[in-house]
Amino acid sequence: MIKPVRRGETWHRPARTGHPDPVKMLGYVWPVVEELRGKPREEWPAPDALADALTELAEYFEEAGWDDFALRTHHEVLEFRRELGDPAKLRVVLTSLRDNLKRQERYEEALVVVQEELPLALRLAVPGERSTGIANTARYWITNFLGRLGRHAEAAENAREAVAELDGQELVPHSLPGYDLAHAWLEYAHRLAAIGEYDQAAEFTALNAAFWRDHGSGRNINGHSAFEELCLLQLRLGRFGDARVSADEAVAVLRKHADEEGDRQSLDDLAGGVHNHGNRLHDLGFFAEAVEAAQESADRYRALLAGAERRAVVMRAELRLAAALVSLGSRLHDEGRLGESLAANDEAIALATKHDEREIGSKELARAFNSRASLLITRGEYPEAAEAAAKSIDLYQTADGKAMARNTFALAAARAGSLDAALPASSQAVAHYREQHARDPYEYGYLLADALTDHAVVRSLRSERAEAEAAITESLARNEELAAFHPARYQRELDHARSVAARV
Repeated sequence: MIKPVRRGETWHRPARTGHPDPVKMLGYVWPVVEELRGKPREEWPAPDALADALTELAEYFEEAGWDDFALRTHHEVLEFRRELGDPAKLRVVLTSLRDNLKRQERYEEALVVVQEELPLALRLAVPGERSTGIANTARYWITNFLGRLGRHAEAAENAREAVAELDGQELVPHSLPGYDLAHAWLEYAHRLAAIGEYDQAAEFTALNAAFWRDHGSGRNINGHSAFEELCLLQLRLGRFGDARVSADEAVAVLRKHADEEGDRQSLDDLAGGVHNHGNRLHDLGFFAEAVEAAQESADRYRALLAGAERRAVVMRAELRLAAALVSLGSRLHDEGRLGESLAANDEAIALATKHDEREIGSKELARAFNSRASLLITRGEYPEAAEAAAKSIDLYQTADGKAMARNTFALAAARAGSLDAALPASSQAVAHYREQHARDPYEYGYLLADALTDHAVVRSLRSERAEAEAAITESLARNEELAAFHPARYQRELDHARSVAARV
């Protein structure tokens, strides 16, 4: 049994700012709770008087940011609700418990609660009324928690059941017709993708995108996101023509809204959407168009920065411009426009450095230094490239980011003559990508192939001929496979691997 919260436990704990002040409001609720706790039940004004007062107490605990106290109080309420037998009130406390556990990221416990909540919500649901939406939400959270716990097959099955339930369900008043089903389609698509069923995932994502094409209005971020997700699935499946159409539709949604509204929010959405569009064009092998999109994104963010006034808005605009400039520098590098690439990179580093104490600023600075190192390698400035890549390794917080920076550092260091520093960095990068490739060959195939090409260079410069030949042989095989799958995107990598093989 969970111990009830006593007033003394709350005396010295600080609260978040609340409106009204939660600590002050607790001062009004505690006397009621304590009085009822001290009386026999037969003297209560109503059988659920204490449960109601505790419910109010839990709400103020949550407003104060005291989820642990709130959770104990919800459990105390739950005991009363089970005993009193009112199914509607029992469902309410189960929902409160589920939300509390979700905030605390206690997903195993949250799943147990919502699995009790759903049958009760279904029993209380009335077709065409809000109660049906409550049941739909409970089923969604079962899917969500299963996914968070890595139980992806069960999550997919639960999402399939949600689609079946919603298909033909009577419309809930004041809701967008078809919205709940469209949301369920996309959730099912996410769960199918998690178990590798990409064809089906694309099918249900396309249904969601079509819904937003027909029903979207105003900002319609949902429509943009649906076409973005559809594009990525089509890329994975090798449907490159369809992927180009979806990529164009994604950015068209945001252009339309920006043209209609012209406010800061719509223009900011468009700048981000064009940035993403440039990345998709690069993925599709449209390298020159990717430069144009990256340039447009940077130009749009620069205009937004010029119009920013409040400190927080300026910071956000600077960081977004920095991200766009890193991408622009990389795209210009792809096209051999090295001077312009370096100028974009210089500006990105200057902007990101202003906010390097923030996580997002540090992340963009890491990207910028790694991009700079790659550019400097192309320019033959190897010591400077190694220095930039070393900074990137230090700044990156993710394993993927560090692997990318280590690979860049290894090539730069080897070219600069620091062969003993280059080999462990290169070996670590290859090992990371090999491990991740086993999990997702599509996402990591080209990264592993590139790392192997660079590893062959490192081994060759160390006069380790057998190891260099083994690395480049594997690199060639992987790059040939990639180029056969998507020549517009990967032929350049294959050509580079072949040139390294000729030297090895």
